[in-house]
Parts: sequence; structure tokens; C-alpha cells
Amino acid sequence: MQNKTLFYILLFMIVAFLIFDFFTIFNRKPKFDITYYQTIIETDYSNAATITTIAGLSFNDPKEMENYKVSYTQNSSATFLDYFKKISEEIGKNMSVKMYKNSASERAGILEIQEIAVIENLVTIGNNKYTLSLGNIQINPNENSSFIVYIPKESVLISAQPTPTSIIKNKLYWSGNTLKNFPTVIYGGKR
Repeated sequence: MQNKTLFYILLFMIVAFLIFDFFTIFNRKPKFDITYYQTIIETDYSNAATITTIAGLSFNDPKEMENYKVSYTQNSSATFLDYFKKISEEIGKNMSVKMYKNSASERAGILEIQEIAVIENLVTIGNNKYTLSLGNIQINPNENSSFIVYIPKESVLISAQPTPTSIIKNKLYWSGNTLKNFPTVIYGGKR
């Protein structure tokens, strides 16, 4: 009789620990909030494009901000290169990072992360058309995000999917939560 009681007590404790673990895993919040996020892509008449990303991260704890900054500075280059390698494999496009630089600095209590990269084969060229695309790669916009694509000034915009929030001359702009996936922009040669 005692063995059964002991067995049930142990079983109850194991179940309680599992429930607690699941609860903490699913309710774990990130250590920061994304205050703002901006991606700018500049294209020309080559297969390369320059991507500039600026993100503002706000932390509740200044120590967490400093820890994140140190970790980011040490690991960001390798993480970025691995990310584009995985994307290349996923979409079947042989992209390569030709230049990458980054910075992390605190401004008004917000950690601002800036990354600039030149990606070769981000633009596909064919029949005097230039296609900027990453397939169906998802992005994570928030209400304070913007995504901007600059095509060459003298080029002709053929299509942009999804439809930008606004188009002003050679600047295509998506704001807030309107863009869920990386856009596909097709433009033609000089007018």
C-alpha cells in the first residue's frame, strides 16, 4: 500500500513540474520590445542590392541592454551570414554577402542597431527587367516599422507586390503592419 502512495506522490510531482515547465516556456517574454524598425533597400542595374536595417530596442533593465549589446557585437556577423545562407538554400537563389557592417549604440535609453549589407544576386536580371525578390520570406513588421525600396531614378516600375503604401518617384514605401512578406519589385531599364 505504501509503495502505491509513494508512486502516486512521485507521479503527481513529475506532472506538476512538467506543467510548470510548459507554462514558463510558453509565457517567456523577450527581454526587449521593438520600438521601431526600418529596412531600406537600394537597387541599381546590377544583380546586387544594398540593405540597410535600423532597429530600436527598448529594455526594462539597463543591464539586459548592455548584455544584449555585447552579445550582438560578438555574434551578429556570423548570424547574418548564416541567415542569408539559409535563405539562399530555402528559395533556391545563390545569394552572397559582399559587404556587411553593423553598429549598436544607445540613444535616449533605446539600443539602436544598424546593419548595412551588400547582397549579390538579390536582383535577378532578364529581358531588360530587374526583379528584386526573396520569394515568400516572412518579415515581422510592427506598427512602427517601415520598408522602403529605391529603384534607379530613371527606371520604370513594372510591378510591386504587395501594393506599397505609397510610391513617390523611385521610392516604394510600406508602413506599419501592411507588409507580411518580403516584397517582389520588378522594374525596367532606363526610360
